[in-house]
Amino acid sequence: MLRELHDGTTEIETLSWWVSTEAIIAFAGADFERARYYPDDGRFLLSKPEFVTHYEVVADARNG
Repeated sequence: MLRELHDGTTEIETLSWWVSTEAIIAFAGADFERARYYPDDGRFLLSKPEFVTHYEVVADARNG
C-alpha cells in the first residue's frame, strides 16, 4: 500500500499482485477492469472509482 497526505486527508493506493489475467478474471469476473468493493468500504472511502488500472510487471528483483 502507498500513502500520500493531502491537506488533512490521506490517499491510499493499494497494489495487488496476480499470477495471470486469468486469475484476476476468476476473482473479479469477465469485467475484470471494473472495481469491486466490500460492503463496509463506503465507511472509509471518499470516492469509489468505477474502474481499476492493471499493469504488467516487466522487471523485478528476480529477473532484473
